[in-house]
Amino acid sequence: MNRLIPYHLLLLLVCIVLMAPTTAHRNPSQEKHFNLIIHFKAVVNGQPLVIGKNYTNPFNETFSVEKFKFYIGNIGLADLNGRVKYSYESRDYFLIDFTDSGATTVKLSFTPGGYQNISFLLGVDSAHNVNGAQTGALDPARGMFWTWNSGYVAAKLEGRSSQSNQPGHAITYHIGGYRSPNNVAKEINLSFPKNLEIRPGEINGLNIIADVSAWFAGTYPIPIKEIPTCTTPGELAKKISDNYMKMFTEAEVYSLTN
Repeated sequence: MNRLIPYHLLLLLVCIVLMAPTTAHRNPSQEKHFNLIIHFKAVVNGQPLVIGKNYTNPFNETFSVEKFKFYIGNIGLADLNGRVKYSYESRDYFLIDFTDSGATTVKLSFTPGGYQNISFLLGVDSAHNVNGAQTGALDPARGMFWTWNSGYVAAKLEGRSSQSNQPGHAITYHIGGYRSPNNVAKEINLSFPKNLEIRPGEINGLNIIADVSAWFAGTYPIPIKEIPTCTTPGELAKKISDNYMKMFTEAEVYSLTN
């Protein structure tokens, strides 16, 4: 009977050792920590974008949106002295896709402090364009890679309009190109209406409004009746990108910590 006691103690010890790695040896780097949630909201002339709903552009042309997405990357925050700071994750690329509610937010972690504006690259830089198909947000499976042209679509807008002379009255704008003078990548800078204060243990939110109307009018007029499609790099794609870089009209700062 005395021999059974050490055996059961040994069995219990083995069980404890086998179970311990599931908690004590968790890799902290695998956990997601963030203190800033950037949420992109799409509108048309100030009205919330609803996929399939009819809207009117600046040329009084009725249109609906079926796809609206764009790349952003190299996200930085300028502190109160104007110094731009980045986090490890903010150097990545993110695909903002308004047909997927889970793909309109970006979660990042920045050093605590005060910040006065946000900057980011709209599109994909030339280095990533010439490196071929990649992974993550740049995975070709996301439908933003031109296999025939060795590069990425920086921004995509698809829908329908009775003013379009294309089959099915389609409107199709696939905007890309990284070669000068028609590089469509844009540096975007947005000032905050009030300073963003990131404090330890707190989470902040940031809303950025993207207005589809800017695609059609701005620096260059792009009426659907005359230009219902653009799917190749070049001068027209560059003009449309000069328009839509101004679609970001607001950056609202708020706290998510009670």
